[in-house]
Amino acid sequence: MAEQAKFRRSTLVIPQKRQLAILGMVVLGIIVFSFLTFSHQLTFIIFGILSIFISCSYLVMWHDGAKEEPYVKEPDKWPHVTIIIPSFNTKATVFDCINSCKELEYQGKYDILVVDDGSTDGSFEMLQKVGGIGLLRNKKNMGKASAVNFALQHAKGEIVACIDSDSYPRKDALRKAVKHFYENDKIASVVVFVCVKNPRTLLQRIQEIEYWISFGFFFRTIASIDGLYVTPGPTAFYRKDVLLKLGGFDTQNLTEDMEIALRMQKHGYKIRACHETVVLTEVPSSLRALYRQRLRWYRGGVMNILKYIELFFNPKYGDFGLFILPTTLGSGFFAALFMAWTLLLLSKNFYNWVAPFVYSVDGGTAAAVSSLSSGALLFQSAWILGVFSLAIWFYFLTKSFEISHITPKPRHILPLIFLLFVYPFFIGVIFLFGYAYELFGAKYSW
Repeated sequence: MAEQAKFRRSTLVIPQKRQLAILGMVVLGIIVFSFLTFSHQLTFIIFGILSIFISCSYLVMWHDGAKEEPYVKEPDKWPHVTIIIPSFNTKATVFDCINSCKELEYQGKYDILVVDDGSTDGSFEMLQKVGGIGLLRNKKNMGKASAVNFALQHAKGEIVACIDSDSYPRKDALRKAVKHFYENDKIASVVVFVCVKNPRTLLQRIQEIEYWISFGFFFRTIASIDGLYVTPGPTAFYRKDVLLKLGGFDTQNLTEDMEIALRMQKHGYKIRACHETVVLTEVPSSLRALYRQRLRWYRGGVMNILKYIELFFNPKYGDFGLFILPTTLGSGFFAALFMAWTLLLLSKNFYNWVAPFVYSVDGGTAAAVSSLSSGALLFQSAWILGVFSLAIWFYFLTKSFEISHITPKPRHILPLIFLLFVYPFFIGVIFLFGYAYELFGAKYSW
């Protein structure tokens, strides 16, 4: 979806829970910063051990049930599916999206419903000339969630497929995904494997591998214990009656696909992941565009943590509440903390490194060499834990390539190096800004 100029702040009616959650975050942040100040080496070792424990838990889940794609029998009668495509100033992509949807192979009946959300780029006038689709329009730009809710009132299908206008499902997506709804009456949503379409720049190739890991290995693993916490926007299938029963998408939420997933989990519904098929999606090609996208994602994550704080560490929600939410959504909080501390430490070290040169070039050079030699030995124990963590991550990576049916090639080496050693710092900074902006109530931009 193209960017919107403004986005009104959500009116979450949870003042007491929000204040308590924010207070808890502040206290936890102070505790972590205190430990880092007094013994950063010990803190990193503890953090490394905890990370290895969590990673090993994913390994156990992988071998215990996620390794093999489950066999699902096709239904005797295929349901009617309505494909909903919200569009706002997406002239460059929406027509390819529509063509991809028209080429879907499906034994049942399906129709395509496009919602123009107040476009000003001429795409609505062009859509009026496209055959084989239903076309709705919001005269004013209301946002993706409002557009989808509007379409729900007109959707004829028992199942609705929400597809972003810059995404392109594979021909077998309907047939492969819809059958999962018949595994269990409580399944309210089915998501598919999201991959990057035609990566051209180094940044897009980094995201390509990132998507294979996130939407491939990790989604498949947590789905095996009913732990999915987001129904990704590029393509997600829903039971229409469940969406209507839950009140549709939250129109004031930055990440409506995460909010609806958490709401489904809260009400006892299940979400399945189908990795038998793929949807290709466009991804940012510049750091600025990626920053804006991820800032929205991570602010939305904070927003939904506060909205559904009662799910965290709640045994009522099983593995989802006790393990998945704390280790996935909670990891962003620690990424922000560690990035804040890293920036402070780097600033301090830079000052200590530059200060001696003010008085003497020779003294400054000697101090710089000394600091480098001592720094090289500072985190030996942490480095050992880092090697273990890296080995586990390479295992995750190989499995992600297998799920993607991609053979590793030399062209993957450079983006992989950036993904492992450079990209996390960029993402950590965005996490830091995301938490700061959300907790201080900064205005939203989409």
